[in-house]
Amino acid sequence: MRLLFILILLAQQFLLRQPIQQAIETNNFSYLEMICQDKVSINFEEPFLLNGYFSRSKFIDAFSRQFSRFEVKKFEWLTRQIEEKFAIQSLNLILKNRRSEKLVYYKFIFFMTQDKTWKLYYIRGLRI
Repeated sequence: MRLLFILILLAQQFLLRQPIQQAIETNNFSYLEMICQDKVSINFEEPFLLNGYFSRSKFIDAFSRQFSRFEVKKFEWLTRQIEEKFAIQSLNLILKNRRSEKLVYYKFIFFMTQDKTWKLYYIRGLRI
């Protein structure tokens, strides 16, 4: 019983880690289709420069085009905060521009809410 409790806590530590990481690793952002609310608020600094309130499909299309310019060199999941029906996770990435080969250090902060399942409602992107 205690092991089950620990496994549940570990699974919740990074709530949407698997689909987000799969989307980024494969450059296939259709993985986000099931974990985004119908409308998602986006505020990304360059090099992505997406800002506004997007339908899920419009966000996925726009972000897929922009992200395809980069190759992921390193992932680092950092924080989590779960409080009843809200959670925040952050992900640091080291990206390499496929054209210029310059490195970009970037942080995504994922804001989630839970109805029946956890869904992204706001994503903040910062160049670090």
